[in-house]
Amino acid sequence: MKLRSLALAGAFVVAIAAAAPAAHAAKPNPENDAKAAPNAHAGYFLGTQGPTYSWHGCTATATQRTLSAMQKPIAGEPAIDEGTKPKAVRFTTSPSAPFVSWKANAGWRICGAQASVVLYNPTVDAQLWSQVGYASGPTSGSTSPISGEEHSVKIPKRTFGAGDYQRFDGKTFSIREIRAVTIFVKKRR
Repeated sequence: MKLRSLALAGAFVVAIAAAAPAAHAAKPNPENDAKAAPNAHAGYFLGTQGPTYSWHGCTATATQRTLSAMQKPIAGEPAIDEGTKPKAVRFTTSPSAPFVSWKANAGWRICGAQASVVLYNPTVDAQLWSQVGYASGPTSGSTSPISGEEHSVKIPKRTFGAGDYQRFDGKTFSIREIRAVTIFVKKRR
């Protein structure tokens, strides 16, 4: 696993979990769970910086970066492509909550969402840049509810094992910033 530190907004350090495993072996894997609702697994820690290949059994994607990510890129941030089916979803971005909203275009159904985020916990001396499950409706959704609160993200114990990332194990994080949202879709029947 590679460990790198990046400056974020001048004062914060972001540790990137480039190859962190999703340590949820005892539960059904939400990446392949085609029966999961689009709002299931919100806050599920995925560890990688980019979206997984599959989410809730779907592999077609549309991705949108936030205005913050476009206006303030972070050195070393991986390129974000528009997904495999960018025309399946219509996105709206905003400088305030909701930062990104989405709606499936005609002929498409939303299976679920993932977000590339910066996670924060006041007891840890670095922020973690990773991918998490996010809630969506079957036809539309948005980040950041009206209250401005985000999903909490629990990193299971022994996710990272030994090494510098071990300081993140077993803690609950809040979402400090959303960098991109990926919507997983499939054709309507």
